[in-house]
Amino acid sequence: MSTVLKLLAKRAAQLLVLTGVSLLAACAGGPKYSTRDGPDVVQNGQYRAANLRPYTVRGDTYRPYVPDVGDTLTGTASWYGHESGSLTATGERFDPNALSAAHKTWPLPSVIEVTNLDNGRTLRLRLNDRGPFVDGRLIDLSKGAAQALGVHQVGTARVRIKFLGPAELGARPIYAATPRPADSDRQRYRVQIGAFSERANAERVSQSLSARVDERRGLYVVSLGPFDGAQKAELYRQQVLAAGYFDAILTRDE
Repeated sequence: MSTVLKLLAKRAAQLLVLTGVSLLAACAGGPKYSTRDGPDVVQNGQYRAANLRPYTVRGDTYRPYVPDVGDTLTGTASWYGHESGSLTATGERFDPNALSAAHKTWPLPSVIEVTNLDNGRTLRLRLNDRGPFVDGRLIDLSKGAAQALGVHQVGTARVRIKFLGPAELGARPIYAATPRPADSDRQRYRVQIGAFSERANAERVSQSLSARVDERRGLYVVSLGPFDGAQKAELYRQQVLAAGYFDAILTRDE
């Protein structure tokens, strides 16, 4: 084990003792899934009025709306799969292995693009259900989508979702294809631990993780690497997360 990993493991162990919280660290991997293999957008498609009516869950009222094509939202994604066989909000049978998702207010059914901001994976999928009705959550992924995006093992991830347009009613489920080699496998990455306005704060974090400090645009950026490929870089990022630095992200080494 490298010196950096030993230091990270030591830091993680200290954090677990102090908090008593078990942190899940898993390598999510790097290959991207093609966004062109997902569901098709229905040109000039219309949404049923029933799917745009306000509804109330646990005392909170939600008002669905149709965003402009290309509109994006950023937030936290979780996943669900135990409701296998139950009906979605569109009346379809929920298949946890298919590529689908739930959102509280975007219209149903729709085609959206989801990008995992933690590892760069992007997936095009079908939005066909409502949820998640949990504070701070933007979208619920099916188990199949979560696996494809590298969210299944870690539980949640920071994502960006993009609205592409209406989906076909009653379309057949689409499943994840075998990932194809992507540029991310040959790209070099850094793990950016944080960016600080004060150099002293950056140096403190750097010393605890044996990381480097670079000055960029008036900020002091602490990072590890570079590493060959997103998968190797993600291994180190998960160790950094386990050490308590929850803002760590992967960045391309230019």
